[in-house]
Amino acid sequence: MVNTKIKKASKAAKTAETDKSLKSGKPDKFNEMSKSLVALKNIDDIKRDYDLIEEGLTPSVIVHKIAEICELYLKIIQQILQPEEFHAVYECNEFDDNAKAELFELYKRIIILHRELLKAMLIAEEKNSLSTIQFAHTEMQGVRPKMVEILTKMQQSWKTETKKDGHKGSTQYFG
Repeated sequence: MVNTKIKKASKAAKTAETDKSLKSGKPDKFNEMSKSLVALKNIDDIKRDYDLIEEGLTPSVIVHKIAEICELYLKIIQQILQPEEFHAVYECNEFDDNAKAELFELYKRIIILHRELLKAMLIAEEKNSLSTIQFAHTEMQGVRPKMVEILTKMQQSWKTETKKDGHKGSTQYFG
């Protein structure tokens, strides 16, 4: 008889918990995690800038997403500094030595940021992740406009005619 009452009370508690989750539209575990994200000063900007959806959003998800974008930026810069594919060899001609030196400084800045994000992943503590997200978002706000300039210049290389070694309209041999 006592076991039956305990089972009924436990079932009622679970039902109440489930009803609460359904009313909010999210499981309680998510509500607990999302509370930590409120500590971020600009969570709405972060969600917008990194194309994040609120459902299942945790500090870890944000750290991983920013790291993913850093990796993309690093790959783009690497293609200019040390081109290996035809398109990169062609596009890197748009950048003179001074521009490449500036790109290298930007590359270092992004590498440092990426390493910080990796450390946050390894440490895996919420407080550390939140401070890393804040730092990374601030850094990325300065990096993003520079990346737009770089990509515009790369794109522009395809719109202008090549005039290397007197071969107007054709490229030099890369073999």
